[in-house]
Amino acid sequence: MAKGRAAAPKSLFKSSRQIFYFSFFILWICIDVALLGLVSQQLHKYGNTYTNYPTGEYYHALGLLLFATIFALIIGLFHWVLNLGMFLVIFIANGVFFGTGAGIIEGTPFGHGLQCPNPVSAFPTAWQPFVSQCSRVTAIEGLAWAMFALSVIGLFYAFTDKFSIKSQRNILYDVEVPIEPATKEVA
Repeated sequence: MAKGRAAAPKSLFKSSRQIFYFSFFILWICIDVALLGLVSQQLHKYGNTYTNYPTGEYYHALGLLLFATIFALIIGLFHWVLNLGMFLVIFIANGVFFGTGAGIIEGTPFGHGLQCPNPVSAFPTAWQPFVSQCSRVTAIEGLAWAMFALSVIGLFYAFTDKFSIKSQRNILYDVEVPIEPATKEVA
């Protein structure tokens, strides 16, 4: 090492695979936290009784999305502990949870969000008190579809990563400190 030169800093990541998983789970956590906030706000505002909601189906969809977002947040925060085989199961489960929740909400009168500017009288009677929440319900649906898409992308990437011909370690990040071999000094 030349005198006066600092050592080059070590990179946090050693491969593009690690960069992908890190970026993927940062996006996963950000979308999930936004969805968790919106779903929690709806459940907090209207209470824990299904009669406070226009339909029981909508109420249960919010409950499913609440569970899915909490589960996905835990997975996102502790993904570095899991091996690739677990990712396959987790991504399938999350895809089912978020796809089901988003599909149920898409079936509501607020469905695609294009109905939000319509007058209150254009909506079914049970949904009229919720017209002010149309944009939030649409945002919940959109974020749930985004989490579904991330689950599918993650499933395919983890599948190809797990079963690729190139040998990969079963963990994502190198968290162990490499042990340097002891050298004997010859006198």
